[in-house]
Amino acid sequence: MKKFTLIVSLIAFTLTVGAQKVALHSSSGIQHFTGTGAFVDACNAAIAGDTIYLPGGGFSTPGAIDKKLLIYGAGHYPDSTTVTGKTIISGSISLYENADGFHMEGIDLTGSLSTPANASVNQIVIKYCRIQGEIYIRGDQSNPTLNLMVTNCVVQGTLRLENTQNAGIFNSIFNGEINGSYGNLFQNNIFLLSNYSSTVYRYTLIGDNNTIENNIFLRTSDREISGNSNIIRNNITPKTDPFWGNTPTLENNYTNVPVASIFMDQTGNVFDYTHNYHLQAPASYLGVDGTQVGIYGGHYPYKEGAVPSNPHFVSATIAPQTDADGKLNVIIQVTAQDK
Repeated sequence: MKKFTLIVSLIAFTLTVGAQKVALHSSSGIQHFTGTGAFVDACNAAIAGDTIYLPGGGFSTPGAIDKKLLIYGAGHYPDSTTVTGKTIISGSISLYENADGFHMEGIDLTGSLSTPANASVNQIVIKYCRIQGEIYIRGDQSNPTLNLMVTNCVVQGTLRLENTQNAGIFNSIFNGEINGSYGNLFQNNIFLLSNYSSTVYRYTLIGDNNTIENNIFLRTSDREISGNSNIIRNNITPKTDPFWGNTPTLENNYTNVPVASIFMDQTGNVFDYTHNYHLQAPASYLGVDGTQVGIYGGHYPYKEGAVPSNPHFVSATIAPQTDADGKLNVIIQVTAQDK
């Protein structure tokens, strides 16, 4: 049954990419939508639990989503989407309370991902995505969002977790700061944020009672963390005497590590697709689980190219013209993903 399901998925996905169509998969069958508004149309037609496949290309955002949807794009890394192109959703997405279990992979979102104030949207999963804006879970913990998971992502804006509990932030790269985090888990991330500007003082992370393990902080001056009683273990920092907030629990952190000696090829404090975030000396910097610190260690090692878990197009060779029998020779290589 698994083989049959995979074959059907490959055929459907092949047709979707070839025709630049958005495919809505539901228990009643498959529907296709075209045009820049195709994603909006698919969201409107979907019922809770449906899956939407987006090919490479640009799509308008539905704005608000108030149902559980599983959304798969083609990816956002240029070198991993040469066949399909990147999947770009222009604008922001707001998740409402009926969107428990929302799942999104392989999307380049030009805006932000958010929830309304004190809307409890549980079990959100964001994987293999680039969020150009912020992730903002609004509220005051009176009706919290539970079990948010962000993994193998690039987040260029602020990660604001004011209304989350039991969030897991894994193996991702952050340009901005982390605000309002209380009792969440941060493992194997890279925090690129450097210093405060002349007008705005910015900590890398603000919050209390978090567990912060196996991460890399590139901050070279000023304070890393503002908050109380955070558990901080096996992190890399260039600073000799980093400021970890008030009453932290500190274990086995790697201090005074020169920035130039951390990564294979990285400069500055902004994510860049051309950079190489592998460690120069992975065996020298081990996390709490014995794997390397940073995005290539831990339970969710960074997947090269952030390729989403749906079947991925590797190459496509199309003959420039038909043969003598009127047939067009097309060779498409597709790989299945195991995670």
